[in-house]
Amino acid sequence: MTILDLKTSDRPGGAQVALAGELDIATAPKLDEEVRRLEAEGRDLIVIDLRGLQFMDSSGLRALLAADARARERGARVVIVRGDDRIQKVLRITRLDERLEMVDDAETLAGAA
Repeated sequence: MTILDLKTSDRPGGAQVALAGELDIATAPKLDEEVRRLEAEGRDLIVIDLRGLQFMDSSGLRALLAADARARERGARVVIVRGDDRIQKVLRITRLDERLEMVDDAETLAGAA
């Protein structure tokens, strides 16, 4: 059984969701549910922190893309904090690192909305 831990915290202008474990077909719905909850609250900035992930498959990629697409439609932002080399390799191979807004550290967004 794969495990994904989510830790959501408030941040200036929005919320941050730190992920730990595996983002895959079994756990991607958990991320999607949390992001949709934050969207329903009207958060204009949702930061998704991948630094704690050990694995991500295409279902995880789809969850990130869907969150980004919904944010763009409503004039909001989803920002991804880069994960380790394994996670970044998946994003690089699929060229999603070029499409998604990505940062090395969430603190660089301090005060951004």
